Amino acid sequence: MIKLLHFLSDSNIGGAGTLLLNYLANADRDRFAITVALPRDSALAPRVRALGIRVIETEHGRDCSYARPATREFRRIIRAEKPDIVHTHSSLSAKLAAWQCGVGVRIYTRHSVFPPPRKLTTFPGKQISGLVNNTLSTHIIAVAQAAADNLTDTGVDARKIRVIVNGVEPMTPPTAEARRALRASLGWDDGHFVVGMSARLEEVKGHRYFLDAAAQLAEEAPAMRFLIIGTGACEADLRAQAERLGIADRVCFAGFVTNVADYVSSMDLVVNCSFGTEATSLALAEAMSLSRPIVATTYGGNPYMVEDGVNGYLVPIKDAPALAEAVLRVYRDSAQYDALCAGALARYHERFTAAAMTRQMEALYTEALGGKSN
Repeated sequence: MIKLLHFLSDSNIGGAGTLLLNYLANADRDRFAITVALPRDSALAPRVRALGIRVIETEHGRDCSYARPATREFRRIIRAEKPDIVHTHSSLSAKLAAWQCGVGVRIYTRHSVFPPPRKLTTFPGKQISGLVNNTLSTHIIAVAQAAADNLTDTGVDARKIRVIVNGVEPMTPPTAEARRALRASLGWDDGHFVVGMSARLEEVKGHRYFLDAAAQLAEEAPAMRFLIIGTGACEADLRAQAERLGIADRVCFAGFVTNVADYVSSMDLVVNCSFGTEATSLALAEAMSLSRPIVATTYGGNPYMVEDGVNGYLVPIKDAPALAEAVLRVYRDSAQYDALCAGALARYHERFTAAAMTRQMEALYTEALGGKSN
């Protein structure tokens, strides 16, 4: 039995936590004895335990990559657990502790994509960054090719990197009756074409370009409505923008929702306007599992997820007119819309299932241990 110890510093359930849950739900329990170290009272802990996975609650390192007390605490945990593999997520303290304890296989997942600062892509910052990452990790998982490019741009040895894209469990669609009821609660009916976006309300997610496009679309397609799921720092500004544009009556800010599948199913088309941090979008993968076509920016991992004319369209970042044009292209051709829906579901099953992601991760674990299977 291979002893596997995961470290995650997040107290809330974000993209890294969702990915970890998807892995745990599909893990081979006959081969891997899995333990997850999480901050005390993490929102993730009850869901991990519900899967029958042991959780160690930590006192230090909550919502931060590095803290000296966390490194000391993590060393004590590693020495007590004696894992064959330590797999870290967003925790430099855990990477450092695993290296200090001499763990033979130290895997780190890079979950995000962002333009590296110049100081990390030029001498001497690139050499220092590369030395740290190449020393602390024996293997690195990048959840998109764009994430792998970020790593090599900052000095990481490409031979250490394995691209394993995020996988998600398929969403269960509501009944047609439940879908109509939700739309009715929002003031819409089956005659409306709903364009939606599910993302944190933060600047890099590009909601303001979505609203600019919505204003153009509202004039050209009176039956179109717009749904935004999520909360964040930009909510007040975005609501004010919708008022200024005269489309507040057509835009619903749903906030945080627990029945995400119901809301995504109420959409006819899903949009991603990100121009920062996007790797392999879990929201887009989940939407594709519900046969929803996508219009997304060319940033980060989106080009791997969306192929023009197959399951949606790609548009440049920060380009509201191009976004509006792509949405209209889908809206105005019902035969093409049906083909894009089918293409979205096929692309999900081909590339983005949680089971496929899990098998690739476990293959890396076994390979890293030199083929050891038990």
